[in-house]
Amino acid sequence: MEYWDLVDEKRNSLGKTHQRDIALTPGEYHVVVEIFTINADGRILLTQRDPAKTYPLKWEITGGSITARETSAEGAARELEEETGLLAAPEQLKKIGEIKYGHYFRDSYIWRSAELIEPAAMKLQPGEVCDAQFVTFEELVKMDAAGLTVPSVLERCRLYRMDLHRLIEG
Repeated sequence: MEYWDLVDEKRNSLGKTHQRDIALTPGEYHVVVEIFTINADGRILLTQRDPAKTYPLKWEITGGSITARETSAEGAARELEEETGLLAAPEQLKKIGEIKYGHYFRDSYIWRSAELIEPAAMKLQPGEVCDAQFVTFEELVKMDAAGLTVPSVLERCRLYRMDLHRLIEG
């Protein structure tokens, strides 16, 4: 059972937790994170969603909801490890943005691996992720045009392109 801390529309704590899969009431929000992982060679990590999830088999940026009593950065580091097996300390993740959607805030982080990561060596989380690959920004644009990515992935990559470019270029 997963529980989230709830916040209001200005991201102030509501002092209560909420069980996942139960509808939120108006004025209640939770925090979701995403981690733009940049490989040592400058390519961006995409993970493929499990066939049983919404947007089945679509490619996305690693992420998920933070749980009760976690900071946003702690949740991002946990999600990265759970979904991919990659280890990054919360302080190694750089927050690059925050966007409010529907009933949640999405915090975006970026992390560049100091070592070359091979997707075959990653430990993918069953039921969440079924494959992983590293792509260039241009390859991501082509994948999006072909309908292979979760709809908003390219939009957010474009939003954070300057931050991504700085790390891609090293």
